[in-house]
Amino acid sequence: MHINGQKKLLGTAAALVVTMPFVLGSAAPATAAVSCGKSVANVDAVTYADRLVRAWGSGEQAATSCYASTAAAHALTAQATPGGIHWRRTGTEGAAGTIYVTYHDDARGGNLTVGVQNVGLRGVGGWHAATSAKFVGEPKAYGALDWSDNLIRAWGRGDTKWMAYYATPDVTKALTKISKTGGSHWRRIAADAGAGSTYVTYKNDVTGHQLVVGVSNVGLVQGDAHAADRVQYK
Repeated sequence: MHINGQKKLLGTAAALVVTMPFVLGSAAPATAAVSCGKSVANVDAVTYADRLVRAWGSGEQAATSCYASTAAAHALTAQATPGGIHWRRTGTEGAAGTIYVTYHDDARGGNLTVGVQNVGLRGVGGWHAATSAKFVGEPKAYGALDWSDNLIRAWGRGDTKWMAYYATPDVTKALTKISKTGGSHWRRIAADAGAGSTYVTYKNDVTGHQLVVGVSNVGLVQGDAHAADRVQYK
């Protein structure tokens, strides 16, 4: 259903402020393929891979091209541009001078393994040392209904960690103000799109109350967290 200006929304769109699940250094500025910034030749392979995934995830194409080889950069950007912010490092292993760092997409599923040349085996400045990027079970893009359902399930069990992932801080606060634990009686009854968002309506079969969650379609396409950016309780 389209929510017009006469209905009070308890949550409003908020700027995306996301902490990556691994600690990343600031990527060196890269404005051209031949000038990527100061040397990263001595940056350890895991940190190097983290920086690449962070740059790709946030859509920094110049930095992505500096950290990755042409083939690896193409593999990443062909999968998604930007890559999204929900990649979590899950493992590392080394072989023949290359460290393979694996990440899991906590929002959409799928794994990514990045191969980075070890320190001492890199070219001038240490750039383009990520020579491979391989996806297994490529991430799927959650639609607005699945995303909203995930939020309601997290709220239902009182899981504020995942609520804060799926929703903006304002929406998370609004839901927990209604109830710390939303319960298991919410049933999706309708959905409609308007003004770049999808509005998903739920009914509580015990109390009769209804809840409308607004999900940003643009945020979903870009792989952002906090895509549920408004909520109405009635």
